[in-house]
Amino acid sequence: MSAVRKYSFLLIGPGAALLLYAGSYLLLRAGLPEQIVRHLGPDGAGYGSTPLVLGVAACIAVAAFGIGAWTCNDFTALGHWYAGPKAIVVCFLAAGYGVLALGLGMMLAASVPGTRDHGADTIGYSLLALLLGFSAAAAVLSRKLPEAQRETLG
Repeated sequence: MSAVRKYSFLLIGPGAALLLYAGSYLLLRAGLPEQIVRHLGPDGAGYGSTPLVLGVAACIAVAAFGIGAWTCNDFTALGHWYAGPKAIVVCFLAAGYGVLALGLGMMLAASVPGTRDHGADTIGYSLLALLLGFSAAAAVLSRKLPEAQRETLG
């Protein structure tokens, strides 16, 4: 994998996604409630500080991007770019994008008038965004990252 291609997947893509996430928060923060639903369970909805919940999502995404970048560099430097290691890299990077999509979905669902009091709507849309974000990122990354080497048995 060329260095330019590697860094575009490991630094530029995640950095741009984090900037988009932060920009979205700055644009939508006036319409966001002070407390956003972060949990639904049998005892009802659990609320948390909106900046804290969205900040934790960003931190989780940064951690996932970091682990994906570290494992990609490690596996390619060692020459172990097989299907298993590639899947690990794809899953961690896609998890970062998925968590950012979850936070973005939460922001968008909470900023729509009339849905602030409906915790299930906010959670539902954010989980749908997580699923779609992870799936789309995994599909793109699995195609765009270099093809895995074939392993020989025996």
